[in-house]
This record gives sequence, structure tokens and C-alpha cells, in this order.
Amino acid sequence: MPAPTSVNVRTLSAQRTAKSIARSLFGRALGFRDCRLETLDALVEAGQLHTLGKGEVFAHRGAPFDMLAMIVEGSLEASLLRQDGHRHLVNFLQPGDVFGMISMLDGLGHVNDIRARTGGTTVLKIPGDVIRALREHDRSLGLAFERQLASRSRLLSERMASDPAMPLEMRLARLLQTLVGLYGIERPEGLLLEMKISQADLGDWLGVSRQRANFAVQKLRADGLITLRYSNITIIDPQRLADKARL
Repeated sequence: MPAPTSVNVRTLSAQRTAKSIARSLFGRALGFRDCRLETLDALVEAGQLHTLGKGEVFAHRGAPFDMLAMIVEGSLEASLLRQDGHRHLVNFLQPGDVFGMISMLDGLGHVNDIRARTGGTTVLKIPGDVIRALREHDRSLGLAFERQLASRSRLLSERMASDPAMPLEMRLARLLQTLVGLYGIERPEGLLLEMKISQADLGDWLGVSRQRANFAVQKLRADGLITLRYSNITIIDPQRLADKARL
């Protein structure tokens, strides 16, 4: 048998590294961290790695999606297409985020369009049959689903409480609070959102134009609540941001 080429060796090495990262992420993910170690090992072993280019679609709304997926590297966005043809941004998905549970449970297809925000985004795909077999032997895997879905239900309720009639700055403050709770990293200057967010992204998330979103961002920055550098937002005064969200 011929020796593997250097390209194949690098590919296999990259796959092993990605799966090692996925195993570590599962060990920290809400609910999944309480599963048996052998269950987490089996999830990763059965999973297939899929790499996406920037803007490439991973799942279409309503399409069959009988799998559990975890982001290993990069970033995805979940969105819906409104009747007026504009994108409604539902969520950003970062490394360690798990999705696909709803469509696995109800069989009605994926709930959102999912596409890569960055090139080289890597996703681990675990077939639904594997998940169902493992749930028969490890009840904590079912509980992991419950905790994940409960967390998302609470997040959705908080977002629905943000009435479009509320001042835009308040809605933006609430959104930033939610994001920093999920993806905030402590830095000497404040809480950094570990993702790049454009003004267009914020506008689509809040259901307003990019210009209006930019105006609200600049107002929060002028008030000394946030800083913005190359699409990276840092919360420099979390307490005042929380006060703004409650006004």
C-alpha cells in the first residue's frame, strides 16, 4: 500500500484536531457536560466534519434536518426571509453552540436558514439515528436536549419582550446584554463580544435600517457605554447598559 501523501496526512491531522476541539466543546456545553464521558466520545466519533466557505448555506428553512450539529470553528448565522424580501437575523452561532434539536424532535425540517458568516467555518454533523440510539443508553443526553431548548425558549421570551415600540436604544441595549451573556469575554477594558457584528447585522436583528442601527450604536458609544472597533463591540459600563435596557 502506498504511503499517504503529505496532503492526506495534513487532512487527517486537521480532522483529528477538529474532533479533539469538538470533544472539548461538548464537555463544556450546557446540558451535554452532564452526559457520560463515553456518550460524548461516541457523539464525536460518529460525527462528520463539514467545512463551509463564507456565505455558504448549511441548512435551508423547512428542509429535512435529522441530525445534531455543533460549530467547531468559525461562525454561522440563523436567519429568516421576511415577506418583504429582507433578512431577519435570528441568531449568531459560535464555537460550542449546538443546533438541530427541534427538527430532530418534530421532523418538520429546520426552523431557520443557516449560513456561514466566516470562511473556514467547521461544523460537526451527528446523524439522528446515532443520537436516538445513544439516548436509549444515557438518559442525560435527553436532559441535555431539554436544557438546551429551555435556554433558547427563555432567550426567545426575552427577545419577544423587546416591544418594537420601545426606544431603539433600549432595544439595542437589551440585545447587547443578551449577546454579552452568551459570548462576552472579560477584558481589562470591559466585556468584549467574541464576534464581529456589522451595522447591517444589527439592523437586521432589530428590524430597522442600517442607518438607524448605526445611530443607536453611536449614541451608546457617545454615552460611554460601549466602544466599537472594526465591528467588535466592547461593553465598558455593563451596569449603565443594564439601566438603559430597563428604562
